Amino acid sequence: MSNDPVRSATDEHALRSGRAVTTPSFDTLFALLAEKRRRYALYALMGTDDGFAEVETLADEVAMWEARADDVPITESLREEIAEELREDHLPTIASADVVDYDARSEVVRYWRQPTLEEYLEHTHYKEFTDE
Repeated sequence: MSNDPVRSATDEHALRSGRAVTTPSFDTLFALLAEKRRRYALYALMGTDDGFAEVETLADEVAMWEARADDVPITESLREEIAEELREDHLPTIASADVVDYDARSEVVRYWRQPTLEEYLEHTHYKEFTDE
């Protein structure tokens, strides 16, 4: 059994199982991109150097993206709401698409680079944030 928080005893590492090189279907890609908080989490994960992030850090990043997009203040209650949505909905959804490994116990996320997804994320980013 591995001590790596994003691996489980029954699940092989994503690189060995081929998940890191498998492109999700278009239906899956568009479903991932359809919700803004999930999209913002993916923007944040795509911007990491090593692909690792903790849920609380992701919640902070998503709150910043949301504040930029909707011109809303970042409050502790907003950040907590986002963190809860990430834990309960968005990260499990992204994990089921084999784009990330999410360990709910340690609250660590590991993003596996997906070139096709990143191409669509670049397009959505450009459309959402035209001044950047």
